[in-house]
Amino acid sequence: MKKIAILNCLKANDVCTAAACIKAFNLRKAHFEEYDGMDAELVAVARCNGCDAGIDKGFREKLERIVSEGADVCHFGVCTVKKETGEECPVITEAGKYLEEHGVRLVRGTH
Repeated sequence: MKKIAILNCLKANDVCTAAACIKAFNLRKAHFEEYDGMDAELVAVARCNGCDAGIDKGFREKLERIVSEGADVCHFGVCTVKKETGEECPVITEAGKYLEEHGVRLVRGTH
């Protein structure tokens, strides 16, 4: 069974319930199409702790939990990209490096 996690920016809390991400996963749409016909489960949906917090103790615990849940893949939501520059948030980039070092494949995008 493929285990999937979703990681998003704290700023998404302003408008996001993760409902569209979960729906896209359940329907195997958008960036979740690769799991169509596959036995896959969503094991975690998490947010960073904000730009100022960086990879603080709490966020490190979230990343460790994603790994301990056996996530094979972690999808990053699109709001992890800075709209002003088009660059990925450095906190999310660092989180991605941690996850990859622990065998989790990254996908940029959800729904």
